[in-house]
Amino acid sequence: MLLLRRFLCASAGKCLLVNESRYQDLQDTHLIDEKHIKPVLPRRKALGLMAGAVCACVSAPALSASKNASSTARFLYPDRKLSLHNVHTGEMISTVYWSNGQYIADSLDDIDWILRDFRTSETRKIDPRLLNILYLLNRKLDTNKPVQVLSAYRSKKTNDMLRRTTEGVAKRSFHMQARAIDIRIPQIETRNINIAALRLGGGGVGFYPESNFVHLDTGPVRTW
Repeated sequence: MLLLRRFLCASAGKCLLVNESRYQDLQDTHLIDEKHIKPVLPRRKALGLMAGAVCACVSAPALSASKNASSTARFLYPDRKLSLHNVHTGEMISTVYWSNGQYIADSLDDIDWILRDFRTSETRKIDPRLLNILYLLNRKLDTNKPVQVLSAYRSKKTNDMLRRTTEGVAKRSFHMQARAIDIRIPQIETRNINIAALRLGGGGVGFYPESNFVHLDTGPVRTW
């Protein structure tokens, strides 16, 4: 039997009894299945709104209610953070890309650059659902190690070149749509990454033990 462990008090003073394990399953599914992208919020504006919200709460009851609501929001909708390491360029980034119910534009731009086609330096907007899969995968594996990126966005020129020189490269690869990524995670065996990714059920999962990486994409659920 799953344990009912946490009470969360909303600002209205009502308490919610939350089955954490069940809620987490539902939240994971929601993040992967997001069909639309919520409006992005510039990082500076997000910080300004947070500061304004704190200053606006002047009375003791209001401060208490705000604190309770903030605690509830942090549990139900925690910040989504990723640490990425492009093994080809050596570049690294650790950033919160989603906070307070919105994607952060500056962070998404930074991630797009890290996950660019390193051969041509072309960028494309990475599918945020792919970022959510990486975020959930890290949480499932209980790791904060930077995800090592072998391939993410891939231009048509690069994809055509790889098709001529490498076996198994798809003509209409999800990499070309910025919806796929090939990864490793330090100190975690790729077979365990593969198992965790399969359990997420978030899209395509390819396991390449000989090359020591796992492919993830936001296409239909399938495995190879």
